[in-house]
Amino acid sequence: MFEDESGQVAQGRGFASMQGSYRVVGGLGAMIDGLRRSLPQDRLHPSTPVTALHWAADGVQAHTAGGARVTAQRVVLAMPQRLVAALDFEPPLPVSAVTAMTDTATWMAGQAKAIAVYDRPFWREAGLSGDAMSRHGPMVEIHDASPAQGGPYAMFGFVGVPAKGRRDEQALRAQVQAQLVRLFGAAAASPVAIVIKDWAFDPHTATTDDQQPLYAHPQYGVPQAAENMWDGALILSGTETAPQFGGYLEGALEAAENTAVLLGA
Repeated sequence: MFEDESGQVAQGRGFASMQGSYRVVGGLGAMIDGLRRSLPQDRLHPSTPVTALHWAADGVQAHTAGGARVTAQRVVLAMPQRLVAALDFEPPLPVSAVTAMTDTATWMAGQAKAIAVYDRPFWREAGLSGDAMSRHGPMVEIHDASPAQGGPYAMFGFVGVPAKGRRDEQALRAQVQAQLVRLFGAAAASPVAIVIKDWAFDPHTATTDDQQPLYAHPQYGVPQAAENMWDGALILSGTETAPQFGGYLEGALEAAENTAVLLGA
């Protein structure tokens, strides 16, 4: 489906953008859960933000928001570089390294996603894929987020409204529902739920700098100024450090592989 600037809807324009893609049974969360189960459970500390890193002769000591301390030979920071730059480092990192990390935009951090959940896949029953593109909004692209077989049934879309213009979540929900009705008909008017996730205001994903929209994909990789920090005891490994697929899920895997090589794993 395609929605033009005035909200007029047409079918069959363009192509199915998700064609050729694969679905992960249980969603990507299932993959994360599987990886987590393979790790020693006593080594996992979820919901434990690190606020400071101190480097000494016996290694790097991580200080958590709850007051705990963990010492390790090396620290791998698999997180956005702008969030790394906001940590407290002792001794301080070179200004050039902090500047380089602060200037590295986190891909998609300023984005928001809306998910509308339904008790049946009425769009499939109508012979539609659930794919839609829009120049009217608020969502600029929409896709079927349901399992290949069975429920729950849902469509999701990326919100094209800039971060500062979507603070009124109630108004945004109403606009999302109205758009789905325009695109897919009256059956879209009764979702079981509409869930909105706004990464621009998530402190574990974005900073205020990330609220500025990106109009082109940045060139990523480990900044030269951030290489060999603390004699190699501090390693950047977020997806934005990947030189080929930086910012994407593939970039996270690429960064992990590069870090494993660096660690001799």
